[in-house]
Amino acid sequence: MPKSVPGHNKRKTHARRFTRAASALVLASTVIAAIMTKQSSAHDTENTNGGLTDVNALPPAPGLIFDVQAGEYILFDALVDRLAERKYVLIGEKHDNPIHHHHQAQLVDALSKEDKHERAIVWEMFTRDQQTSLDHNWQDLPISELGPAMAWEDRGWPSWHDYAPIAQAARDNGLMMVAGNLPDAILRPMITKGNSAIPDELATQLDLPAIPTGVLERFNVEIAEGHCNMLPESMLGGFSAVQFARDASLAQAMSKTAKIDGIDGAFLIAGAMHVRQTIAVPWHLRRYEPELPEAEIAVVSLIEADDPGPEPSQIEDYAMRFGAPDDIDFMWFTTDIERGDPCDQMRSEQ
Repeated sequence: MPKSVPGHNKRKTHARRFTRAASALVLASTVIAAIMTKQSSAHDTENTNGGLTDVNALPPAPGLIFDVQAGEYILFDALVDRLAERKYVLIGEKHDNPIHHHHQAQLVDALSKEDKHERAIVWEMFTRDQQTSLDHNWQDLPISELGPAMAWEDRGWPSWHDYAPIAQAARDNGLMMVAGNLPDAILRPMITKGNSAIPDELATQLDLPAIPTGVLERFNVEIAEGHCNMLPESMLGGFSAVQFARDASLAQAMSKTAKIDGIDGAFLIAGAMHVRQTIAVPWHLRRYEPELPEAEIAVVSLIEADDPGPEPSQIEDYAMRFGAPDDIDFMWFTTDIERGDPCDQMRSEQ
């Protein structure tokens, strides 16, 4: 779970970074709009080197959106069109990047106005044992007070100020708010006790199978790397069991909510690693709804674009950072934010 970013100075720093990121987005969107206007003739135009210009071979940059299956850059309106009528739309993020939450809010709002689906919003950041409190506060409090009332930053999440636009989009469109994650109290026991630490009623709802070997191997590698290779190897399986169960909890919350009268789908707001098609929440959604058509689940990941260089990263490079080339349907590139090396901090705490 990410560290909190409380305090007025931190919010001012986020605001400055957000302004820079938004300016970059406007510039990049203007450029890509001009490119897309000419795209139909791009393959017939020679460049100064005598080759052919291929817009879709350009390296990713902040503000650009890439449709992985179609193999092309698209504009935001096209993204909305291609997501319209999907039952489940999972929008992955990097928790501490405020531009990601701006984009999530923008997409939730646009889709809620565009198609006929009535989707709820399932949150990784709220846990199942908070649902009653969330329902009560959602009815009574202004958006700015919702996070503090839910102990948002006390529980380790970045500033509620950054996430508030998503909640505002939900309120503006009358969307139900759903706490999807496992209760904090069972996570640590699960590391040592596995699924036996899950209360019986919840265990029945999640109906967890054994973790497939391929999934377990990928989780173990990612968890080791995510902890700077400082975890004992004996603990990796326990952490992987938690990851698997958290993905199942989010998927089950989405599927269950979509069966409520008046609701026929769900958004998911979660870290990008939770929304991967072949290994994470979508995998469990298909387990809970085996007859669900493949196209009903769409994954949009907000991804920080690398700084440009002589050999810039390509779409395939970004895809493989998530483990498989077909784990993401749409990549929405953004600027990054200034960060230190988390491994340096972990080593200093040893």
